Amino acid sequence: MTDETPISTQAYPGRRLIGVGIDWVMCMLIASAFFPAHDPATVTTIERVLVGGDPLATVGIWMVQHLILVATIGTTIGHRIVGLRVVRDDGAPMVGPVRALGRTLLLALVIPAVVWDGEGRGLHDRAVGTRILSTRGTKNFGGSGA
Repeated sequence: MTDETPISTQAYPGRRLIGVGIDWVMCMLIASAFFPAHDPATVTTIERVLVGGDPLATVGIWMVQHLILVATIGTTIGHRIVGLRVVRDDGAPMVGPVRALGRTLLLALVIPAVVWDGEGRGLHDRAVGTRILSTRGTKNFGGSGA
């Protein structure tokens, strides 16, 4: 089994949050480099690197990377690092642009992502027919093995 094969029906919130955090920090770095929001002389080096970018640019960069990566390979960089993958409920091989767009827009609203059903799926995933699965760990945690 490759490390990309989903093996759990549930991805736990801690790993999801770490994955999103990794993606967010990368987008903040890009925004700071290309869309500075402050005069470099008025901020410290750390502020310039991490939070010096325009906040709307950070959100836009996050949305674009999430849309493209989930639509095509089913995982963002942060998800990949923590061993998560987005899959379609109907078993299709790719999430595709329409479902990825819906998922991205709903995630940007935040509320659908923090309201979960009994299976641990966010409302954003239920709405577009996707789920996020673990690609690491034992086959028995969080649900049935594949």
